[in-house]
Amino acid sequence: MLPPKPRVIVKDVASFFARRERHNWIALFFAILIPGVVIGTFAMDSETDILPTEPIVHYVEVWGSDRSDEEIVERQRVLALEENERRAISRQRFQQLAEGSGVEYDRAAAAAADRIADENRRTLLRPGERLDGGRLEIDTDGR
Repeated sequence: MLPPKPRVIVKDVASFFARRERHNWIALFFAILIPGVVIGTFAMDSETDILPTEPIVHYVEVWGSDRSDEEIVERQRVLALEENERRAISRQRFQQLAEGSGVEYDRAAAAAADRIADENRRTLLRPGERLDGGRLEIDTDGR
């Protein structure tokens, strides 16, 4: 089969558009307009530089290679103690929220978690140390 001649194609397209109703033209207009607006918006956005101009600062905790094992263990103990307190405070807040909103929760599991947090406190705290708002403070005045 031979392809149609260009003159036949033009006549066919012209007759197709000549027989269209008004609502077809409106639909065609919006079918072209909406993707055009979206593509145009993306094209304009790609030309603008929206990256922040100030540098992004990343803080990294650097440890010296000359640290002793005691210093490493002490740092881990302090971090474990602070994490224990953060979890205990978070658990207490969720329990208060559950009680205030009438949601049931496992009170036995909550009591067990509180016992574990207390045991961790007793294990990790040393004499002369105390916790204040989840932060470890060392008493220097002998209290």
